Amino acid sequence: MNKLTILIIGLIIISMTGCSSNNFEIKLFTPKSFTPDQSTPIQIKILDREGKPVIGAKVSVDLDMQGMSHADISMKMQETGNGVYVGQAKFEMEGDYSAAIKIDYNGEKWMGEKRFSIVYNNAQ
Repeated sequence: MNKLTILIIGLIIISMTGCSSNNFEIKLFTPKSFTPDQSTPIQIKILDREGKPVIGAKVSVDLDMQGMSHADISMKMQETGNGVYVGQAKFEMEGDYSAAIKIDYNGEKWMGEKRFSIVYNNAQ
């Protein structure tokens, strides 16, 4: 299956999931810049419908550089408390990325996407 087909199927699934379930509020926090060959923290805060932190979820994130056929980064996020989940990414290129977020919480599965940009850190 080529990337375009996978993307289209993924978008259909995301849109179906997004329409049927708004049980989570997702906030993605990324630094504005990265240093090559060093891990860059990616943080997600997950809240439920009432605005309470989601604790005990299984969370994974796939980062994809937009317009490129490489530079995909997959992370299993570690819970740090209070609905916050953290992963480490090693970026190779600056640019625009999409974060495909998957949450499995109490048998409920959710998939969504957030976008961000990151640049090379020139200060060393």
